[in-house]
Amino acid sequence: MTLQSARRIAGDKQFLTSAAAHAGITAGAAAFAGAALCGATALFLSEALNAGSGTSGPGSSGMQFADQLWRMFLLLTSLPFSGRLEAGFETIGGFVSTGDEGFTLGVWPLASLACVVLASLLGAYLLERRHPQRSGGMRAGAAAAAGAAFAVLMLLVAVPGVRFDAPGAVATVSALGPALAPFSFATVFASGWLGRSLATRKRLEVGPTRRPRGPLAHELASLATDLGIYAGALSLTGAVLGTVTLVVVFVQTGAQSALLPMLLAGAPHAGFWALILAHLGAVTVTAPYTALQGISVLSPDLPFAWISVLPVVLASLGSALVIGVGRSRTRTPDLAKIWRLPAAVFVLWMVGSLVFLPVTLSGSATVLGFTLGELELAARPAFWTPALFAVWALGVELGAWALPDRARALTPRAHAVAIRIRTQLGGSRSPASMEWAGTAPVALPSASASASASASPHQTSSLPEPRHESAGPQPQPMTARTKRRLRIVGVCTTVAVLVVTASAIAITSVNTQRGAVAKVREYVEAIAAGDATHAGELVDPNVETSQRDYVSDAMLASATERITVLDVVETELSPAAPTTSWFEEPAQESHGSGRETRNVQVTYRLGGTTESTVLAVERIENEFFVLETWRVVTPLVFESVAGTSHAMDFTIGAVAAAPGPVETLTWEGSQPVSWVPFSAYPAIYPVSGTESTFYSVASEPVRVGPVEAEHVPDRNLVYTPTDALTEAVDAAVTAMIDECVLSTDAAPDGCPFDTYVYGADTPLSWQVTSYPDVSVSTTSDRFEVEDGLASFSYTGSSGRTSTGSSPIRTTGTFTVVGGTVTIEFS
Repeated sequence: MTLQSARRIAGDKQFLTSAAAHAGITAGAAAFAGAALCGATALFLSEALNAGSGTSGPGSSGMQFADQLWRMFLLLTSLPFSGRLEAGFETIGGFVSTGDEGFTLGVWPLASLACVVLASLLGAYLLERRHPQRSGGMRAGAAAAAGAAFAVLMLLVAVPGVRFDAPGAVATVSALGPALAPFSFATVFASGWLGRSLATRKRLEVGPTRRPRGPLAHELASLATDLGIYAGALSLTGAVLGTVTLVVVFVQTGAQSALLPMLLAGAPHAGFWALILAHLGAVTVTAPYTALQGISVLSPDLPFAWISVLPVVLASLGSALVIGVGRSRTRTPDLAKIWRLPAAVFVLWMVGSLVFLPVTLSGSATVLGFTLGELELAARPAFWTPALFAVWALGVELGAWALPDRARALTPRAHAVAIRIRTQLGGSRSPASMEWAGTAPVALPSASASASASASPHQTSSLPEPRHESAGPQPQPMTARTKRRLRIVGVCTTVAVLVVTASAIAITSVNTQRGAVAKVREYVEAIAAGDATHAGELVDPNVETSQRDYVSDAMLASATERITVLDVVETELSPAAPTTSWFEEPAQESHGSGRETRNVQVTYRLGGTTESTVLAVERIENEFFVLETWRVVTPLVFESVAGTSHAMDFTIGAVAAAPGPVETLTWEGSQPVSWVPFSAYPAIYPVSGTESTFYSVASEPVRVGPVEAEHVPDRNLVYTPTDALTEAVDAAVTAMIDECVLSTDAAPDGCPFDTYVYGADTPLSWQVTSYPDVSVSTTSDRFEVEDGLASFSYTGSSGRTSTGSSPIRTTGTFTVVGGTVTIEFS
């Protein structure tokens, strides 16, 4: 074996060992990230199951639980490189099925992915420093070999999937996807190649020993440095904003400590979305059967989110200053290069907003043979997000040109800090940085020039002037007048920023008082105060013209008790469907204006009990462009009925009501009743009957509010006949009978007695033998006549006189008009 072949074998062995070690480090990091994500998911599911069923612990045997946990670990280990979970669900008999494609959850666990990328980068860096490869091709080959091995490993890990078996149903979850293998390879290859390249990069040197860079390499390195400075500033800002967002969500939702790991797993998404909102961008939310909604710092749900814009502005100004001190001064922006940073930012955010940041859940299902159609629940950045960040990057480029001069004049300390940061990032003092610091190096004479100068002492030696990259004359130092003007401009800018900030705070505070909750509170407090006129101005009661008196000031003023408002909060519940009538099925109500709507829950106390209802509120055009305006859509009006036992006029609150005929068959069995439907604001209203000599009245107030499905209303007025009514009916019956006996007919019309004689024209003579007993119904306007006797006599055609009798027995109705009782026999 020759020395050359031995070196080749040793190099190949070192190559394979380094690639295998790199793949092993990356696989270990992926396993760690998968275990962390699996633990967070297990805690989250355990908390959800405990809250839903009140039980804890696995429902299957220990072996089955361990197998499912292992499969879940493998699934979540491969998820960061697949970016999707495909789930299917089916019940026995196919009552519920997700079909062949099932549902797809699209999400990239950025925290797990970042852990693997950093481990791969650091591992490749350390391996290259310890066992360097012979050439750049060998370094790329080692990274490619590690990436290929890792991609195969991820395919093997994702194959098993997870299967959940339950009585009568089965569910499957898999992370296999078309992006799994290529993305796994690309991630490890790119991070490994970058780590190995960083390990072999030489320190910057000044002098002829360093091989000069080409123009393209120099421009790419400059762009990478500027992009790194800007990205680093935004990363720090996003980390701060994401942390604040997680803390606010954790506190406001009252989440328990078991849910904290899941929140931490979603921290990168929270940071990126907060960064998008802070750049005046938007996050769009799509839900089934609802319109597309956008969330921004101007959304009513985020009253103080606009404050997040300030850190982004400061980060942009700081990065612009650091970038600017590393460049040579020019009179005008370099239009040939100003587009590079915005273009790079646009490309990066295009990839991020389209691939890594969206969280989607889509698919279709079949229930009882009916297809629900394509369903999608998603949260993603707005489509114009890349262009928005490109505009901000363009502002950073302009700031990099304009800020250094102003910063050196106004805040020399900040300018010096920027130079120090740029020097540290560059690894040495760059000529541009030293130019800004006023310490530009002077070119030293070469050795031959020194010798020549020694040989010719009378020859004047001159030192070359410093070379500057900028074209044209160098700017002169600023005069005191210029500095004073810059200070005035700075003061004016500061005042303008303070005015804008104060205006934003004032507008936010005013909009908080003008929001959906505030508008509903104003509405219900008007009802509670008895101001029906103001309540009607805020939202029309939406009742018929004949019912308008029931939603008037007089009606609310007559209430014995009005509502006491306890709480008004925004909710995700939907308003209850209104009813077209008290006895009819609910009718579906929809608000299809396409405007932004909010549902607000109102909780109030009435009659010692607490009730809640949900009102819909709609956002209309702003006043003065910035002041929010909301309109209540759902009126706080309920349908109710008042019942009476007799068809006599009565009063509901302050409104006179005329009942219809009394029904003898009702929900209350044999209790007759006449219902009067009406619509009114929630309250307890008195019901007053007609007092008279003939009736005593028992009344109950009517309560207007939400009605349960099985509710049966009670009669509010029950009339009880008095002895005077019985005597009056008895007298009317006696008078009617006395009038009937004056008739000569065998069957007097409308009389309670009759007989039959031969010969239709035979006259009869009637007389009362005994008057009947009269009993009056206590539940209706009817009476009964019995135990009376009427006798008759007549002379037949033969001249013979015949006699007989007929019982007086019948029923009838009576009517009370004022103080007079009239009767009618049936």
